[in-house]
Amino acid sequence: MKKGFLKNINAMDSPSSSTPTQKKSRKTLWMILLAVILIVIIAVGAFIAMGGLGTNNSAATPTPTPGGNPTPTTGTSSTPMPSSSVTGADIAGASSLQYTVEATSDGVSQGSYTYYGKNIGTDNFMMRIDYTDGSGDTGAFIINSATQTVWSLSDGEWTDLSDLYTMQYDTWNTLWQGYTGYLSAWTGLGGYTYTVGGDTVAITGINVNPSLADSLFAPPM
Repeated sequence: MKKGFLKNINAMDSPSSSTPTQKKSRKTLWMILLAVILIVIIAVGAFIAMGGLGTNNSAATPTPTPGGNPTPTTGTSSTPMPSSSVTGADIAGASSLQYTVEATSDGVSQGSYTYYGKNIGTDNFMMRIDYTDGSGDTGAFIINSATQTVWSLSDGEWTDLSDLYTMQYDTWNTLWQGYTGYLSAWTGLGGYTYTVGGDTVAITGINVNPSLADSLFAPPM
């Protein structure tokens, strides 16, 4: 459905006939559409992040993509390799953090979301979320407090949503706080799983104080 909406918007005008007014209108439509998509993601995620009982899963083995400090390219989502071995007690004081959230609702996968955070607890907090949703579509969100910018990656294209910075930051930071709150009970072995009604949330690939390049929190130029 998301791709269908995007195609309809693209069909509304063509590069050869666009005027400044049309381009502005088109950007506004993109922002409204992406805001609606984000609200849906946040509504589901906030419900999952704010309730439930958790258990440590020492049998879980994270399987991150090998790498170091990736420089993302258009249409891709790179994952640095976790290298830390600590416990949930260290998460509250971490300056950087990485983890992957996979949610299942009534046995149906709701997708996978990998969170990266740098400069945690400061005015320069930077966050990135690489995701594969329940339909198999991939994308990313970047919220950079240091530059007050927001970017969204969808269908291989980056879109500047910085005009919506405050809303984007508040909603994604709420999710961040919810997940990291649960991880305070993590033992440091494997992942951490909790349930909310018929939903199960597994947090894996937990890496405390990884080295994350600033380039991870900006679209490729």
